[in-house]
Amino acid sequence: MSVYNSLKRARTPDSSRPEDETSSKKPRSSSPSLSSAIKAPVPVRFLIMSDTHDGHDKILKSTPQCDVLLHCGDFTQDGSPEAIKQVLDAFSKIEVELKLFIAGNHEIALDKEYYLSQGGTEEGHQKARRLLCTPGIRFLEEGTHELTLKSGTHFKIFVSPWTPRYGSSAFQYSTHKDRFNQSNMTPSWAENVGTTASIIPESVDIVMTHGPLKYVLDKPGDGTSAGREHLRRAIARTRPRLHCFGHVHKGYGAQRVRYDDRKTIKKEGDDRMVLLPQEWVGKNQAKRKGHANLPPGSAEKFRNNAQETLMVNAVIMDDDDQPENAPWLVELDLPSQEFDSKKVRNLG
Repeated sequence: MSVYNSLKRARTPDSSRPEDETSSKKPRSSSPSLSSAIKAPVPVRFLIMSDTHDGHDKILKSTPQCDVLLHCGDFTQDGSPEAIKQVLDAFSKIEVELKLFIAGNHEIALDKEYYLSQGGTEEGHQKARRLLCTPGIRFLEEGTHELTLKSGTHFKIFVSPWTPRYGSSAFQYSTHKDRFNQSNMTPSWAENVGTTASIIPESVDIVMTHGPLKYVLDKPGDGTSAGREHLRRAIARTRPRLHCFGHVHKGYGAQRVRYDDRKTIKKEGDDRMVLLPQEWVGKNQAKRKGHANLPPGSAEKFRNNAQETLMVNAVIMDDDDQPENAPWLVELDLPSQEFDSKKVRNLG
């Protein structure tokens, strides 16, 4: 649930209790109403990309106007401190109010245990970590973060760089481990390793992970599914407005998801997620514009149905590992807050 909806529910009057006649004549409290602290939702433009693999120069030539840039990881190819510096320096120069980055499995120098196992040094790891403080870039560690734009628009985002183990790479974990849910949500065959940081909370607005959830934009091209079952269970439980990711290069695209609470859960692993058809993308048109976006009809349906989640696989590298896919431009209606702390306290 978003901050706007949670505060709105907290202030809903009890219509079943009749108003006392004398109390209605009393002067109203000077405490502000909800509307004085929470304004109507404001449209915020998110530019989403992933797996740029050092191909950022081509993307940054025509960055569309946006409020927030989300990079879902694998912004480098070899993950060295030098590559990390080059990419973050380039992105720091573009004019976007908020630029949020997470690591991917290619950012090996940021994963200390893996980096050292591959011959990296402690000095190299520390150098890479210091680069995360590049001015103009907000690098997010796994966990939930609350962010506010200059306009007062507020959102809560959960991020994670971790993907299931496939070959040898950084930020990977065993597929039988569930890191995104509480233990009572973990199936009997799996091991729960969730922490305060790694469990996705119910009230999150956006989820940004490096890899996809199971059966959603996760086909690597060999007929298998590369997505994560435990992540899917967490998304079905929390129902964020947006879930963006990358990692699977052949999964580029967008897909809306609905939830059917009338659906009967018949066996372990079932959920109430209903997948709508994958959105059509005119790749040539998107390249000319510098971004992809939902078709008008789908955008309107998504905007008018607050119970839907928009899934976006924003890999920039195409099937030939060339930076030919366009980033996604997505508009979300988010609450806007005023910052007078006294007003916020009085809402309770």
